[in-house]
Amino acid sequence: MTHVFLFGTLCWPDLLDLVGGASCRAGVEAELPGYHVTWAKGQPFPAIHPKAGCQARGILLRGCDGQVLARMDHYESGFGYKLHPVTVMAAGGSVQAQVYLPPDGLEPGPEWSLTDWQAAHGALALEAAWEVMAVMGQMSPAELAEAYPMMRVRADARLKARSDPTPPSPSGLSRADVVVHGHSQPYTKFFALQQAELSVPRFDGAGSERVDRAAFVGTDAAIVLPYDPKTDRVLLVEQFRFGPFVRADAHPWLMEPVAGRIDAGETPEGAAIRESFEEAGLKIGDLHRVHSGYSSPGCSSEYFHIFVGLADIGDAAAILSGLQDESEDIQGHILSFDDFYHRLTTHQLPVVPLALAGYWLAQNRDMLRKNS
Repeated sequence: MTHVFLFGTLCWPDLLDLVGGASCRAGVEAELPGYHVTWAKGQPFPAIHPKAGCQARGILLRGCDGQVLARMDHYESGFGYKLHPVTVMAAGGSVQAQVYLPPDGLEPGPEWSLTDWQAAHGALALEAAWEVMAVMGQMSPAELAEAYPMMRVRADARLKARSDPTPPSPSGLSRADVVVHGHSQPYTKFFALQQAELSVPRFDGAGSERVDRAAFVGTDAAIVLPYDPKTDRVLLVEQFRFGPFVRADAHPWLMEPVAGRIDAGETPEGAAIRESFEEAGLKIGDLHRVHSGYSSPGCSSEYFHIFVGLADIGDAAAILSGLQDESEDIQGHILSFDDFYHRLTTHQLPVVPLALAGYWLAQNRDMLRKNS
C-alpha cells in the first residue's frame, strides 16, 4: 500500500472518483513542506515546484492499492507527471508518501486556485477524463499526450450536446429510454471509434431490441462558404480527402467550403472566422447561419454548423495554405457565382454541406448584394 499526496485537480472529489476508481479512499487534509503550487504557465492545470518556506496544501490518500495507483499513473502520464517520494505533514505527524511532480521545463505561473479551475475548466476536464480512463492499457504515455487535445475537443462537443440538445422527437423517446449493456472504444487517435451493445425501445411498444452499434466519434465543426457580394464570387478550397479515397473514388481531391473543428471552449462563429483565415487568409465580416445538425447520424457523432461568410475575395485569395502540424495541404479556388452554381446544379460538387450553403446563397444572394 502506498500513500499519495495530491495537490491539484485530483483534489476535486468528482474527478478523483472517476480517475481513482471504486477502491480509491477519500483523502484527508495534508501539507507538503518546501513546495509551492501554481498554475502551470500558459496551461489550464497546476504545477508544483520546490520553494523554501512554503507549504503546499492538498490531500493525502492513505493506503492506495495497486489498482488505484495504476489508474492515477495512467491519468497523470499523459501530462508527464511522475511519482516521487516526499514527507508529508498530516494529522498525527509526518507521513512518507509519493507525489506527482511535473516534467522538467514546466514553468510556474500565477497562484493556483482549485475553485477557479473548477469554475473555468472543471466540467471539460471531468468529461475528457472519461475518455482518458476508457483507453487505460491501450495507449502509452506519449500516445495519450498526443491524443488528449482531441479528447478535450470531443468532450466539449458532448457538453454542448447536453446543454443544447436537439428538439424532442415526435415519439417522445429520449436517451433515457436506451439501456447500455456494454461499451468500448477500440480506436483512439485524432478521431475515435466507439461501439456498444444497446437495448433500444421499439415504436410499436413491443419491448426493446438488443442491437450492436458502432460510430465514428468526430467533433463539432464549423463550415463556411465565403462569398463576396461586391464581386459576386465565392471561394472554395481543394484538398485530399481520405473518406472518398476509402470509398475507392478515383478523385479524392474535392472542392469544399472552408471547414474545421470547433476547439474546446470555442463558439461555432469563432471557429468559422478562425478557419477562414487559416485556410484561405480571409477576414470574414458578417456570418449568416445556414443550418446546424448531424452530418450522418446513423454512424457518426459529427455535428456541423454551416455558414455563409461575407468577405473581400481578391485574386490573391486563391492561395496555398493549411496548418503543417495537421498535415493540411490546401489550394484555394475563386469562382464566379454563376460558375459555382452551374457546377453545383450539374453535380460537379459532391459535398453535401457545400450544397446546403450553396442553395442558401442562391436564395439569399440578391439580398446580400443589395445590402453590401
